[in-house]
Amino acid sequence: MSTVDQFDSVFKAAAKVTYRHERPVIRKILLITDLDDAQSKLYLNAVTGFFENSLSPNETEWSVLYRNDFETVKELLGKVEDSRPDLIVTYRNLRSPSWRWPYSLGEYLDVLTQVTSTPVLVLPHPDRDDSTELLSGRPVNVMAVSGHMCGEGTLINYASAFTPSGGKLLLSHVEDKATLDRYLDAIEKIPDIDSDVAKETLLNRLLNDAKDFSESASHGLKEAGLDISVECMAQLGSRLDDYRKLINDGKVDILVMHAKEDDQLAMHGMAHPLAIELRAVPILLL
Repeated sequence: MSTVDQFDSVFKAAAKVTYRHERPVIRKILLITDLDDAQSKLYLNAVTGFFENSLSPNETEWSVLYRNDFETVKELLGKVEDSRPDLIVTYRNLRSPSWRWPYSLGEYLDVLTQVTSTPVLVLPHPDRDDSTELLSGRPVNVMAVSGHMCGEGTLINYASAFTPSGGKLLLSHVEDKATLDRYLDAIEKIPDIDSDVAKETLLNRLLNDAKDFSESASHGLKEAGLDISVECMAQLGSRLDDYRKLINDGKVDILVMHAKEDDQLAMHGMAHPLAIELRAVPILLL
């Protein structure tokens, strides 16, 4: 490696991405249900009570769509466009009996999360046996999940907004072992690259970038005056299994992650399998 290349690498490693806190604007909230008027009002009370420590009723305006307000995905999208909310709150398998089976979010949510630019907060289905219990408490632990974490300012902004005073924000990054092994295997076949050095340094570089940005976020949130604790987790593993374990071990009340991919129509990366499988955890999809 030339001296110029070495200098360039050292310079880039030292130029760390830093977090700058910007609290997202969440004033208008649209709750979408497939319940009748009376049931929707009861459900609205349960939902607003669940989020009262993070979505203050003094700062937010809630509106509700009932069963008879829409019958098709197109009609629902039109209602959302008319309302122009800052946040959509609904539950998986809207207007579908498929909530009993852990295989999809349902056609309404599949389209809603991809077509609209509004964040969608997905709750457990209200017909679950434990639905009342799940919404009876108040969120304390919030986890932000990212495939790289470094530079994820918007993700952390929203996750911190849903973390109540005195609560904990967990910034979680799992580097996929299968993907890393595939790249290391390719590196071993390139004579110009020292395979041992690559194995030793590549993972450290990937994890350190995530840790550095998470630590920057911790400092930024403290400087912004947020009374929350921030825990940074960056590790190598199997993403779905490890995220599931981290969520269970951390007693996570709300999960926050990106749902959109710039170059595709389908849901972003790990968001879809996590949203499908974690059916008892409220999930904010950005």
